[in-house]
Amino acid sequence: MPLSFDPAPTRLDDVLDPAWLTRMLSARWPDAVVRDVTVAETLVTQATKVRLVLDVAGVGDEGPLDICIKGILTPTQVPGTASVVETRFYRDCAAHQPVRVPHCIYAALNAAGDNGVIVMRDEIAAGGVFLSALLPFTLDEVRQTLEQLARLHAAGWHDRPLFDQPWVPRFLDQIAAAPIMPLDRLQALLDGPKAARLPPAVKDATRLQAGVAAFAAQIRERPACLVHGDAHAGNIYRSAEGFGLVDWQVLQKGEWAQDVAYHLAAVLLPDDRRAHERALLDHYRDRLAALGGPRLDAEEAWLRYRAAMIYGYFLWAITQRVDPVITEVFTHRLGIAVDDLDSFTVAAG
Repeated sequence: MPLSFDPAPTRLDDVLDPAWLTRMLSARWPDAVVRDVTVAETLVTQATKVRLVLDVAGVGDEGPLDICIKGILTPTQVPGTASVVETRFYRDCAAHQPVRVPHCIYAALNAAGDNGVIVMRDEIAAGGVFLSALLPFTLDEVRQTLEQLARLHAAGWHDRPLFDQPWVPRFLDQIAAAPIMPLDRLQALLDGPKAARLPPAVKDATRLQAGVAAFAAQIRERPACLVHGDAHAGNIYRSAEGFGLVDWQVLQKGEWAQDVAYHLAAVLLPDDRRAHERALLDHYRDRLAALGGPRLDAEEAWLRYRAAMIYGYFLWAITQRVDPVITEVFTHRLGIAVDDLDSFTVAAG
């Protein structure tokens, strides 16, 4: 289990301070002393991620020299539910669920309880590779990543102890009841460069928001499970042990198809998805059942998959603080899938 002593820092300068890092490490390695800190990389998007190389004594061979710290740590970032959910996932759940995730050293909330800091071993320094929208997956890679999603869903099915986390939100209900952005702003984004190659039928903001609400209403009455919620290529890494998932900010109680549809459309080129999605969905169904989850009916699963494609498309339609090249790739792949699968009609019931 990761260590947690409250409150967590709230500023980037604080987590870079050797004195705080020493205190953080010494809770597990009592003789730890951080003598120097080198910043290997800093990435600021919705959250701040900073990779550090530590000059540290007193931790032995098992102690970390390369770490990654994540949190809302700059004045331009706004604390909120996403940071709290991810921090609590690493603090309370990660060690008990079967999906491969980075090893967490520390996870705690700030004094206000609206922000968190997570300290992980640096997967890149350990030889891991984070995947990219610009490098589509092979079919074998997709089968392996679907295995990770099936593990999460089976372990977090609604009748399993892992599901019983009262702090995990029903995110779709939230965004259906209170849209994340006004329709005119969403329409402006869909009229912009990111959706330029999409057909007009999927670029209607009113229709998209209504589709999200209709899909949310459908799954409200269906068995739920824990859903990663953002399983695009950039949130997947490959280590010597296999594929793993990062970025648990949108962890939620929802439907398995949200992850599976979003993932397949995001990581495959449209022609590859069209050619292989039914077989890959069957692979997921087989793995879910083998891992202790339910045996999903093939035709019902296909309908749920088609309806759920709206979810991933909506997330990228509203995305603004990501490299425009990546945003355009994901918006296009997911929007084309929504059009191919007639997702708005299926979600409307």
